[in-house]
Amino acid sequence: MSTFYKDHWVDIEPDRMARYEAMFQWRDGQAPLLAPAQIEAGQRVVDYGCGPGGLAIELARRVGDGGKVFAVDINADFLAIVEQRAAEAGVAERIEVVQGDGLTIPLPAACADRVVCKNVLEYVPDPEGIVAEFFRIGSPDGIVHVSDSDWGAFLVSPEEDHAEMMAAAGVAFKTPHIGRRLYGMFADAGFEPIETRLVAIPDTVGGMRSVIQNMTTYAATAGFDEDRLQAFRDRIDAAIEAKRYFAVLPQFLVTGHVPNA
Repeated sequence: MSTFYKDHWVDIEPDRMARYEAMFQWRDGQAPLLAPAQIEAGQRVVDYGCGPGGLAIELARRVGDGGKVFAVDINADFLAIVEQRAAEAGVAERIEVVQGDGLTIPLPAACADRVVCKNVLEYVPDPEGIVAEFFRIGSPDGIVHVSDSDWGAFLVSPEEDHAEMMAAAGVAFKTPHIGRRLYGMFADAGFEPIETRLVAIPDTVGGMRSVIQNMTTYAATAGFDEDRLQAFRDRIDAAIEAKRYFAVLPQFLVTGHVPNA
């Protein structure tokens, strides 16, 4: 279980892959999470941990024909989906897929006007090292923008078994409290200035139900009692049906500027 946090992104079973394809689609409501990156036409943008490509395709639309998006991920199946979805969206020539190893980024120094990373650093083996890599590949006056969760701030009602379940699900994350640590990582890497924001959008209709499903799957992997997990899911579903459900997972946004030395 010691490297499960990384391994479960290398080998993804079909039902989880299907959930990710649905979860990681771009939605206009996510625009405030991306806005600090200041994406503009003609830029070279790295999407680190691109997954199945929902964000990468939106970035390709924004940079236009004169721009380029480098979609980086550890999972080859994700990258194949990115290429397929980019072709369907008519932006294939603007996207280049790059398979990484989770430790370094196989791109040259100062190659990116913008680097974006959404909900990825909690999983990587060395988040400080990857933030340093972001600094390396960022061009002078470039911007690196990270948004990530902090699972210590994940609130759900009904809450029975939630805390214990999340403790077990922690095997899926190398740094489950990454949100509160991002600012310090950016400062150590040399970004100046650094801006921070916190975005918390409550879910009262079940939009995060797939996230909860994934957490219970991770808890089961760690040996959490299956009957309790099913009862937890049943309570969540009943609360959604009764319009008494509530969940919130704040997103920690950190935006660092690469100095023009």
